[in-house]
Amino acid sequence: MIKIAQISDLHFSTFSLKIKDLFSKRLIGMVNLLINRKKSYIDKHLYKLPSLFRSLDLDYVFISGDLTSTSLIKEFEKAKKFTSSFDKDLKFFIIPGNHDQYTKKAFQKDFFYNFFENKNKLQTKSLKKDKIEILSLSDKWVSIGLDTTLATSLFSASGLFSKDLEKTLIEILDAIPKDKNIILINHFPIIHIAPKRKHLKRRAVLLDIIKKHPNIKLYLHGHTHKLAVEKEDNLPFMICSGCSSHKKNGSFNLFEIENDKCKVINYKIKNNSWQKNKTWQLHF
Repeated sequence: MIKIAQISDLHFSTFSLKIKDLFSKRLIGMVNLLINRKKSYIDKHLYKLPSLFRSLDLDYVFISGDLTSTSLIKEFEKAKKFTSSFDKDLKFFIIPGNHDQYTKKAFQKDFFYNFFENKNKLQTKSLKKDKIEILSLSDKWVSIGLDTTLATSLFSASGLFSKDLEKTLIEILDAIPKDKNIILINHFPIIHIAPKRKHLKRRAVLLDIIKKHPNIKLYLHGHTHKLAVEKEDNLPFMICSGCSSHKKNGSFNLFEIENDKCKVINYKIKNNSWQKNKTWQLHF
């Protein structure tokens, strides 16, 4: 059995009034942080996860993006401190979200990758260089992480499934044996209804690729902040862990995978502690 925890949208934040920090899209982010996010998100209960994950005897932790709120260096430092608080033998697989590429400078200077580069990868491709990364989980399962983030305009929170990434993904999928199951991880959903400014651009192309590769069994994402386990014809299970740092609705998913079946156990923050919430039995 493989045990994986999916956490997402941690949104570690730092409030700053420094001119150099505000001379960008970050000004909007700071206003949003002051009015909304500071009241709705808290990192305190995130620090209860290391001991819980130790008791769950996990193999991997997947973080599906948005570790920061406005891509400040201090926010990345907080996120790095958090991931470093777990047992050193616990393997992490981390992809960025749109908030981790919040400004053009953060995107161009690779702030995210200066703090987070996965170490348990096959060396052929990397998120930083190729926007795609592969992790072998077992003889039966492999995971593929995508970086579809980009520096966006003032009020946009969209991503892009680029033509280069399309080509690389197809090459990788075609090379994986058909009897091997795949978990695809991307910050952005592809069937969720959302305003256009929050969409993954060229998501229809990604959907078409997925439909042609039925051994993709799970598509894990964040971004929506809403817990969801969805299934449509000719598509894998589309699963969002919810927002793990939300003050009242903090949530994460535990996957127990064995051969061609998977149990998904959702944990939710209740009475200031993590408690089991819902369970799904998935068969492939």
